[in-house]
Amino acid sequence: MALDSKNNIKSVFIIPATPTAAIAVGTKVTPGSIATGSVVITSMSNQVLATTATGSAALYDPTFFDKIKIIKDRGANLPLQQVVLTRNQIKTASSVAGRLAREQVDYVGYNGSNANTIQATDNNFYIVKLEHVPNQFAYGKRPANYKYGTYQSGIGATKQEIANGLTASLVQNFVPNRTIDWRVFSEVMTNATRSAAGTGSGTLTFTKYSRTVTPTLAAATLNCTAGTYISVAVGTTTPVYKVADRNSSTGVLTLEVAYNGETVSGTAAGTALTAISVSDAATAGNLWGIKITGIKQKYDVNRWRQYDKVRFNTFLEGFPPVANPTAVSTTAAFDGVAVYEQVANDEYISWGDEGQIFVDQTPPLFREQDAVVGQQYQPAVIGWVDQLPSLIGAGENKGQAIVYFAGGTGAATYVPTVGELQAAFITTFNLWSNVDLPATFVF
Repeated sequence: MALDSKNNIKSVFIIPATPTAAIAVGTKVTPGSIATGSVVITSMSNQVLATTATGSAALYDPTFFDKIKIIKDRGANLPLQQVVLTRNQIKTASSVAGRLAREQVDYVGYNGSNANTIQATDNNFYIVKLEHVPNQFAYGKRPANYKYGTYQSGIGATKQEIANGLTASLVQNFVPNRTIDWRVFSEVMTNATRSAAGTGSGTLTFTKYSRTVTPTLAAATLNCTAGTYISVAVGTTTPVYKVADRNSSTGVLTLEVAYNGETVSGTAAGTALTAISVSDAATAGNLWGIKITGIKQKYDVNRWRQYDKVRFNTFLEGFPPVANPTAVSTTAAFDGVAVYEQVANDEYISWGDEGQIFVDQTPPLFREQDAVVGQQYQPAVIGWVDQLPSLIGAGENKGQAIVYFAGGTGAATYVPTVGELQAAFITTFNLWSNVDLPATFVF
């Protein structure tokens, strides 16, 4: 990717979550003179402008200035990051609340709240086929890529047996491929009644990608005999794992399929961790299903800038054609709005080539990075157009100053705190500009 053209010039400023204190009006900004990372609006003399129209104190009143600077202090040993804006150049100002990203989740049968279930039949070969749907920009035109989960049922097959067998197959078929460009993890779902995993005040620890569940007290897993299922929460939206064995002296559990969630600990006798009955014959009305979740892809802004989500289609083959066949339900993946990967990419590109012919080059150039991994941001965009009259005709440069406000939880609205750095930026800009940035970010 080459440098931005004269018709797409970007300046990216990230206002951090800390420091939060607004900078005193009139402060002369030089490298290291204010808290590192602070973003302020100043006069052309680098003096911080006021957040109110001060009238006679025109030295700091933004309404008295035709030109301003947006400045970021990068520290005592680094030059200031800055851009100059002229009032009549500003054409647009807008903001939007950031939104958290999410991974794709597919359910085969029961999804925690519906009335679907995996349908069981004897001597049947079940196939769950996952087709990767790659991002054309990131991966180019590639042939279809498939992964499978399979299970052969026997005489007296039960819904839970089929759900567990298919899940085990899916997990196994992705284990050797934890470094490929698309991965999922699979878990069993059910609405079966849950009860305490054990007695006493002991806790259980589930470890990601491990078949071992470790209690602090043996009694904490007393109810988890071989064949029961265990979950990390009581709600029916939480997946379950089948217990293969329990050590009677230590209480340590061995699961049939490795736990796929994030490592977690909880109280076994309370509401956090529960065991459920394995008997499907006695509770034929129980609903069973499989939860298939896309795994977040690795991202390194210095090496590649192709942020994407795992997307896939789920197909069922060999499932019995009964009156209420096994159904697939999908919650689509969402890239998010102003999540770390997107902000880091904008920041990286905004620094330009810095001596390279192209930004994407080997070896990669490691640039300064203010974007913080895992941080949610709120974007504000200031659009400008610079008319360039000449003797042979008129031209123009145009671009954007993109300001990312760190913070927020990815909810529908975000309001910068009055009196702090982020709110001060908006207030000063709105006093100066002929178009306003909203004080509340709304998605």
